[in-house]
Amino acid sequence: MADIVAAFGVTHAVIMVRTWERASRAHRDAVRAGYDEVARRLRAAQPDVVLMVGADHFQSFFLDNMPAFCLGVDGRCVGQGDGGLPRYDLAVHAGLAHGLLAGLIDEGFDLAFARSLPADHAFMTPVHMIFPQADLPVVPLFQNCNAPPLPTVSRCLALGGAIRRVLAGIEPDLRVALIGTGGLSHAVPLVDWRTLGDDPVDRDWLAFMSAGRQGVDPAVQQRLADEVVRWGREGLGRISEDFDRELLAWMQAGDYARLAGLNAATIGRRGGNGAQEIRNWATVMGAMPDTRGELLFYEAVPEWLTGVAGVAFQ
Repeated sequence: MADIVAAFGVTHAVIMVRTWERASRAHRDAVRAGYDEVARRLRAAQPDVVLMVGADHFQSFFLDNMPAFCLGVDGRCVGQGDGGLPRYDLAVHAGLAHGLLAGLIDEGFDLAFARSLPADHAFMTPVHMIFPQADLPVVPLFQNCNAPPLPTVSRCLALGGAIRRVLAGIEPDLRVALIGTGGLSHAVPLVDWRTLGDDPVDRDWLAFMSAGRQGVDPAVQQRLADEVVRWGREGLGRISEDFDRELLAWMQAGDYARLAGLNAATIGRRGGNGAQEIRNWATVMGAMPDTRGELLFYEAVPEWLTGVAGVAFQ
């Protein structure tokens, strides 16, 4: 059987790496120390493979093809190089990936799959902050957190439970670490595609979301990137520390099921559109019943638009 030897939830704030120096020294030191502790615990667990659960921000999936869940099953997981990150290149553990795919379908989760699944900052920011050597094989699991309608939080919790059951039956023995990425509260100018109008900014966003692998016009991409940075510079990204602390308290109490009561409207209203990524943490929590979350760090960093956090589930 495969054993889960470590499990974490961490933030993947899009502009954290690129604008690191804009945050206060106190915020930088606390966040760096927190990620270092995640890295220490990950190495101490000696995993053979890391199952990473993350979103995509219209870099690999677009409005012409947006699955709820997609598993990378072969080859390499190569970074998109967005957010000021290097283009990390990680091996995919094909044996575990194929076993998970088949087992999860048997469990009633009809995941899409991709033989090549490029990954944006949702996956590569944690790599950069936790294991920048990129020396651990991964299995990337994409979950749709940005193009409504989204899978429910309860579905993600259930998927985590199914992952645990499938891992228990996989041969040969493997030591598996889980990392769910995203959140906590933040709001970015990435709007609901269903509400886009005909003004120039909306047209830019629709082009970005619909571009497909041909790629969006570089001028459009630059305008949107500049808008995200402007939000950080001017403090426009809404951080809800109260909401974040409530979620973290549930995790610390091991009361993961309470997240199932959060629908997309409530999450968006209380935590901003970026808080929808709590689904990725929920999948990890679902795989870790009868545990409690240990808060390793939390900082509300307006320059990075985000409530930045790390939790170990044990």
